[in-house]
Amino acid sequence: MKEPFFVILEKLGNIHSLQNPFFPEEYIQKHFVFAIGGIQEMSRKNPKSPSEADKLPARKRRPGSIMLNILIVILLVSGLYLIFEPIVGRWRQDNCSQQLLQNFDEGDGTIVIGYDEFIVAGEEYDYYDDLETSSSSSTDSITTTASQTQTTESVTVTTTSATTTPKKIVIQAIGRIIIPSISVKMPIAEGANLHNLRVAIGHYTNSPSAGEPGVAIYLGHRSYTYGRHFNRMDEVKIGETIIIETKTTRYTYEVDQIDVVEPDDLLYEFNNPTSEPRIMLVTCTPVRIATHRLLVKGKLVKTDSIG
Repeated sequence: MKEPFFVILEKLGNIHSLQNPFFPEEYIQKHFVFAIGGIQEMSRKNPKSPSEADKLPARKRRPGSIMLNILIVILLVSGLYLIFEPIVGRWRQDNCSQQLLQNFDEGDGTIVIGYDEFIVAGEEYDYYDDLETSSSSSTDSITTTASQTQTTESVTVTTTSATTTPKKIVIQAIGRIIIPSISVKMPIAEGANLHNLRVAIGHYTNSPSAGEPGVAIYLGHRSYTYGRHFNRMDEVKIGETIIIETKTTRYTYEVDQIDVVEPDDLLYEFNNPTSEPRIMLVTCTPVRIATHRLLVKGKLVKTDSIG
């Protein structure tokens, strides 16, 4: 138990008298008694009392306060979800692409994804499926009215039968694309459709395959995230290398032309014939705006067998 303050003063007084021989002990005792008496009087007038907070009864939490706390927690959880959900989604999407590459090397090169899985921001503005359809139909001659009626009926039947949305989509890799200068190494899937482009680079079906005469066309998304898919395509320069690999062959192309065109001009670019084996990579530009298409073109310079 702690000693009262006046007891401490008495002890200090005794010590003081020993250390100050110039003052008689009676003098010091008299003054310390006076001081101690004053402290005792003050203690009687101001007894220690409990704090005001201790006197108040415990306050009950109001329902409004509880609801406010719940709302704060909900907003906090929602904010964390909005921050981390895209990050986790991109991580899963990249893992899926790498798994597709691994399956191409070791197996049949297929993976299965959900119909609404790995949706890419802005993919609704790409109409590569329409381009494949338009390109094949643009070469048709003018038909008679009867033929047109029959075609319309056929399309109607096909549309009706396709109303059921599949739950799963099978993606199959036919090769890989490597662009060393921008660290791209991705699987290639046959067809530039919506689902293929979510996890791979799509080969435009109406174009020749790599190494064949004509322009082999490959399309990919201009991902918003640095380094993913064709995000860094605008960094590719003339003279740099594009590599296409199949199970048996490696085709090396050298970039010799880079163009930026409007989307309506793609059909002309796609149907521009040539007898030389060439390549063209297509993606949106600028990033997030996608008002134009970036075309990176190259010529075949080397063909190697893969053991």
